[in-house]
Amino acid sequence: MRTPARWRLGAVTAAGLSVLVTGSLPGGAAQARAQEADAALSYACRLPSGTSQEVGVRVRGTFPAAGTAGRPVQPGRVTATVRIPKATVPEMGAPGAAVVATGELGVSVRQNGKAAAAMWLGLTTPATPIADGADLVLAASGDVPPVTPAGTGDLTFTAGKLVLELSPRDAHGGVPKDAKPPVTIGCEPSGEHVLATVPVPEGTAPATPAPPKTAPPNAAPPKTGKRTAAEAPGETPAECGKFTGPNDDWYSGCVYLSGFSNVTKLKGAAILNDPEFGRPALTNLVYSLTDTGASVRQRFVSPLRSRSTFLTFGFMPTTATMEMTQRPLKPGEDYGTFEAVSDMQTGIQSVNAHMRMSIRISNVSVNGTPLDVGENCRTATDADIVLKGQMTSVLEGGTLDGSFRIPRFTGCGAGEDLGPLFNGTVSGPGNLLRVSLGATCIPDADISCPPAVPTPARTTPPPTH
Repeated sequence: MRTPARWRLGAVTAAGLSVLVTGSLPGGAAQARAQEADAALSYACRLPSGTSQEVGVRVRGTFPAAGTAGRPVQPGRVTATVRIPKATVPEMGAPGAAVVATGELGVSVRQNGKAAAAMWLGLTTPATPIADGADLVLAASGDVPPVTPAGTGDLTFTAGKLVLELSPRDAHGGVPKDAKPPVTIGCEPSGEHVLATVPVPEGTAPATPAPPKTAPPNAAPPKTGKRTAAEAPGETPAECGKFTGPNDDWYSGCVYLSGFSNVTKLKGAAILNDPEFGRPALTNLVYSLTDTGASVRQRFVSPLRSRSTFLTFGFMPTTATMEMTQRPLKPGEDYGTFEAVSDMQTGIQSVNAHMRMSIRISNVSVNGTPLDVGENCRTATDADIVLKGQMTSVLEGGTLDGSFRIPRFTGCGAGEDLGPLFNGTVSGPGNLLRVSLGATCIPDADISCPPAVPTPARTTPPPTH
């Protein structure tokens, strides 16, 4: 049996990471102790009905007691608890039902009079029951990226805009058959909300630059492939690896994917994660080595966006922005999965991927004339996507293929219902999805970092033997 070199590297890296993650925290002993942040805040939230309501928000998290100039300051897991008044709860759903929410919290980080904006994405809640005559309390939690102070002086974290997307669930946490589309609540802070202040004292800057992280001893050199012009700019993204597994047997990394999504009815394809359109969406993942291969959980840091032109009805050029947002596979699971099984003779892995995505359409123009579809023109239910492929290693990357159904659309049109237009021209089965995975960047071992955006595969290459 031949084991691919990259897979041997993955196994050795897994052993090495167990040492890395139990070592000292970034910034040394100054960050060994922590301060607990617990801030009761007030926000003005715009509800689905269009009315504004004062809402209480409690933000809790762990911050280092002190930081070091030039070294990452890493907050612990953050929880934003939102209390929606009972008078407003009927807008969220009927009593006996439930909701899940995904949130993002804007944060301003200030030091010495200068401020930088950050975004804490992917805060999620479990399925939360809606009780009759009671406030709806949603506790959204997630890991957040670190901040690296350029110099000394207090580092102050201030909460900004909060956005929640609420999706309906039944009493058992499942998606109802007649589920309405998700609703979005945008909340603006009422005043300045300081979450925590981390002192970065004089004399803590490192005397010399920290040495680069290296791969574990005796590890085979990674096969990173040829970098392309679509490579993500700069260094490894700060969000890379900020997704944790259920226990210490899981190791974190990040990857970019790209590809094509066919729209069968329009006889055309949209480019996924197109770097020419905007900053590509990063995929965080955690992986665990198994006796037969690997188990991977993946979570997009932000939605996948692209802009494409199709010929509607065969002759009318129609241009639109498509946004695909990841949805939970099951209640409480804010991730997708890759399962890789190695052939015992060749070492080639068969990979099965599963994810659920909500699709939103915006910025539509027909023959050059804007078409107002509104801000919430999206699929009424999630697209259930299953992809399969073969590759030498899921950590090295490769190509996955599948076919999926585009659900019907709802919420389309500002002055008239345009749902039937999109249902007739877009919705339906048999839409090919071809995804190219890049090599996984493992930041703790500086392997295949920074991650590169792969060139989308137009044909499926044969597996390497």
